[in-house]
Amino acid sequence: MNENEMVLTVLENERRYVARELHDGVAQSTQQLGLEIAICRKLLERGNIEMLTDELAQLEQRLQVAATQVREIIADMRPPTLEPDASLREYLQAEIERHLQRGGVAVDFKFEGVPADLPTQQKLALSRIVQEALLNIRKHASANQIQIRYASKADQAQLQIIDNGQGFDPAVVQALPVDKGGAGLANMRARAQALGGTLAIESIKGRGTRITVSLKL
Repeated sequence: MNENEMVLTVLENERRYVARELHDGVAQSTQQLGLEIAICRKLLERGNIEMLTDELAQLEQRLQVAATQVREIIADMRPPTLEPDASLREYLQAEIERHLQRGGVAVDFKFEGVPADLPTQQKLALSRIVQEALLNIRKHASANQIQIRYASKADQAQLQIIDNGQGFDPAVVQALPVDKGGAGLANMRARAQALGGTLAIESIKGRGTRITVSLKL
């Protein structure tokens, strides 16, 4: 697969990811909103103001959840808001801050070695890998410890995202269609390959996961 094919694969996977997130999150939330509105209408017709007040409070909460889901999907698709000359460290730190704002557990972040003057697209690709990994941890891992390590020397660099969560079978997840949960790993791998690097996944159920990106600078 050449670089152009990798880019197209990532774009298509992300389209399917957004469709799945909208279906599983926003669509279900708005459907529930419709049911809540119907209940409120019946309570109003019956003059049951006390129960109507409770239902309206729940309706407000569900509306806030749906709005948050939409904002997060939009934010995930946008590039980080950074200065044009921002470093790779700043790109990765921005993704960690986004993770914390979403309620994610604390991240032990270490950046070692001489910072490489990477092109913006490469910095963005590495930050997207971190973004996807942290999203998967929040949604599936039930981890309480996360480590992110970036180290470079000479013409080699390595990025690792490690968690102590419940783990998974990489072969099973990678075999899933992208619209059934396999988009995350597929996108991370495609982005690593587009950089001329490799992505390795080590995971044991009950013992966490380690994702390693290795590349030449």
